Amino acid sequence: MKYLVISLFAVTLLVAGAALAADAGDAAKAPKKAIELKHGTSKRMHVMFNHATHKDVACEQCHHDTPDPAKPYVSCTNDDCHATPGPRERDTMSMFVAYHAKDTDRSCYGCHKQMAKDHPEFSGCRPCHMSPQAKKDAAAAKKK
Repeated sequence: MKYLVISLFAVTLLVAGAALAADAGDAAKAPKKAIELKHGTSKRMHVMFNHATHKDVACEQCHHDTPDPAKPYVSCTNDDCHATPGPRERDTMSMFVAYHAKDTDRSCYGCHKQMAKDHPEFSGCRPCHMSPQAKKDAAAAKKK
């Protein structure tokens, strides 16, 4: 019995290790530099997104899986996904809804809304949507 328990524990560790290694491999494929999400008509609506600051979020939280192991995650605007034009479309296939759905932690807004319960700096639109001057001011404040 003792050996069975030890064996099951060892198998559990191996499976967990393989899963963590797969997640780390996916994270290594994420863009290293911040990317600008340009899905609004005004530059003020553009958002700089940095995968590095979201390293504790599983890729599947935001990205849907694909059947292609070479490209397990695709861009949100892929033709098959959220490519409906128009910043305020209410279609679930639009980028606006993909980013702003309120009742899911799969959207930027929904996830930040959940985090704002414990971290007030995640509330409102300004943490993501900032004017160019506000971005410069925020960057300067971080350097101090």
